[in-house]
Amino acid sequence: MGAAVASVLAGAGYRVALLARREDALNAVCARLDGSGHITVPCDLTNHVDIARAMDHVDQAFGGLDLLVNNAGIGYRARIEEIEPDLLRAVFDTNVFGMLLACQGSLPLLRKGKRPVVINVSSVVGRRGIPGQAAYSASKAAVCSIGEALRVEWAPENIAVCTLNPALTATGFFQAQANPSRLPDPDLADADPAEDVALHVLQLDSRPHPEVYLRKKWRWLGILSVTHPRLADSLLVRRLGGDWKKPNW
Repeated sequence: MGAAVASVLAGAGYRVALLARREDALNAVCARLDGSGHITVPCDLTNHVDIARAMDHVDQAFGGLDLLVNNAGIGYRARIEEIEPDLLRAVFDTNVFGMLLACQGSLPLLRKGKRPVVINVSSVVGRRGIPGQAAYSASKAAVCSIGEALRVEWAPENIAVCTLNPALTATGFFQAQANPSRLPDPDLADADPAEDVALHVLQLDSRPHPEVYLRKKWRWLGILSVTHPRLADSLLVRRLGGDWKKPNW
């Protein structure tokens, strides 16, 4: 997904700074980008010292920042009773603390931007938890919540903060996850291309909006989870191909 976002932005004339831990992967993506002036900055987004160094590098190259896309994320599929504490911490370190630290570290650069925009890539599961993905869902719920706070805190600075909630995306994300419960694999035939997410990023930079879903039905499921939680539970279980059993309480 990050590679797709970089490609779409570069194709639209942006100069792109790519940050991730693996320098070889960054260089491979950068080599395929249209245009010139792009940079790669190997960086551990869970380390605030590393982020500060990376942002200094970006500032020297670009003289500020007009758009920050927080896309780094890892997943973990397991039933709650089987969640391993170390893996849970790893999910939150990257998905939550990495995003928050990146926002903190980039603020001085965003203040130099012409019309700065921050896009935090969350997920539909941030608004409606999914069985077998409690840890991932909780981390994405935190992304949504932090985005809501930032939207208000940074409004006086004229920094737009957007939350983008993709649904299932065809990236190989799930194949790379541990699956101790042998949970059924998602049906990737129903997945959105990563390029669709990237195009939404481009659109949000042009016309910022507080929160956007790639699929409206998931937005309504999130609302239904608040207003009619048991109905939402039953619809979700049926959507996932299971049998709904109404609790007796």
